[in-house]
Amino acid sequence: MKFKALILTGLAGIALSACTSAPKIPQLETGVLQEVQNLEVYPDTANNKAKLTKFPGKCVIEFTGNMEAGKSIEQWAFKGLTLISGGSATFAKDGTSTANNFDLNAPEVQKNFLALRNHFHEDALTQCN
Repeated sequence: MKFKALILTGLAGIALSACTSAPKIPQLETGVLQEVQNLEVYPDTANNKAKLTKFPGKCVIEFTGNMEAGKSIEQWAFKGLTLISGGSATFAKDGTSTANNFDLNAPEVQKNFLALRNHFHEDALTQCN
């Protein structure tokens, strides 16, 4: 009986430590570092996701959100905290689409970039410096 209790205590300890430790994000030269889903964003989107990908010399966040009127995709290229480029494309359900580049110096654009960037784990973002 004591042996069973000892085994169960050991297994519970292992399970608890496995649940509380943060996953390590591997160092990559290029490739997807992390993907997050169902972000709270404005305007409201359903089943949205953002993917952080490392490329030589920069990282790119690609945000995809489904809205009532269609689908929106944003891409933000950056290195560290410096925004290199950004833009969006919207694909309406009627088959039309629009695209635009962001004004990188606009305070609202900088604010939106930082808000989106903050959804990613610090270990992943460190690889973008």
